[in-house]
Amino acid sequence: MVQRLKTTGWRQFFFVAAMACGASAWAQTTGEIRGRVTDPSGAPLPGATVLASGAGGLVAQRGAVTDTGGRFRIGALPAAADYELRASLAGQTTIRVTGVEVSAGQVTEVNLALSPAADLREQIEVRAMAPVVDVAETTVSTRLSSEFIESLPILGRDYQDALVLAPGVTDVDGDGNPNIHGARETDVGTLVDGVSTTDPLTGKVGAQLNLESIQEIEIKTSGATAEFGRAQGGTVNILTKSGGNDFEGVFKFFWRGSRLDGDGAGFDDPRLHAGLGEIGLRDLTFNDYLPFLSLSGPIAKDRAWYFVALEYISKETPVNALSTAFVTG
Repeated sequence: MVQRLKTTGWRQFFFVAAMACGASAWAQTTGEIRGRVTDPSGAPLPGATVLASGAGGLVAQRGAVTDTGGRFRIGALPAAADYELRASLAGQTTIRVTGVEVSAGQVTEVNLALSPAADLREQIEVRAMAPVVDVAETTVSTRLSSEFIESLPILGRDYQDALVLAPGVTDVDGDGNPNIHGARETDVGTLVDGVSTTDPLTGKVGAQLNLESIQEIEIKTSGATAEFGRAQGGTVNILTKSGGNDFEGVFKFFWRGSRLDGDGAGFDDPRLHAGLGEIGLRDLTFNDYLPFLSLSGPIAKDRAWYFVALEYISKETPVNALSTAFVTG
């Protein structure tokens, strides 16, 4: 009988541990919206219905009802910048707030004020604006959206090239393993959709990620919360794109060559590495080809979606050797 009780206790321990790990990963990839619903005088309105929809159709009318203090909370929302909130109450006007942004692991505050239906005959649309400074946030982080990354003149197609845009992040040797605030490059943790992709043997980046499949990159340089552990330098939290209810396809083709970039081979001062310098490098011919294709759409509308990203990389690298210059591919 005693042995059976011990076994049951261990099972309960592992079950609780597994649930805690799952909750931690989920918290790293989703956010929440909370706030208050009041009347024009600021008095709370209990019983009001607040519905959230957006994220490219992934969230369809997920809602909450305000409590006695007029407060509401809608959690487990995928990170996106196109949420719409709709608040309604019998005898009050319905208000719609668009452009609400939800970030992974963050709380977005949205307060709504409803007016008596007799006072207004028109529908009011309010566009949400994110606060310049979140006084309740202790984490120092930098967020890079997919739109921002697409507009960057990044040489190459590695997401690590964008990490150095965050204050305190450097990558002197350019190997894709940055260091944060002087910590070793092996002290940076990388999470993709809440799952660690750090190589457990070397402590460096364990998997290359297609740049076009990234929805958002968050670089936490200090003050990270408890779920972002085992990283003394900092944490890179990456959210990937997901499909929606509409079928979409994107094709891109990137090319870089010596015809447009004659200096692409580089001509460092020969004193740096005893190379040729500029002599001979301008005569090299090289081409980089990077075609990209992505497909997304519904598997079952409002239930399951897919997102597939394919990329082919063909690069030719000019080499400035001691006594000659050549191209490797």
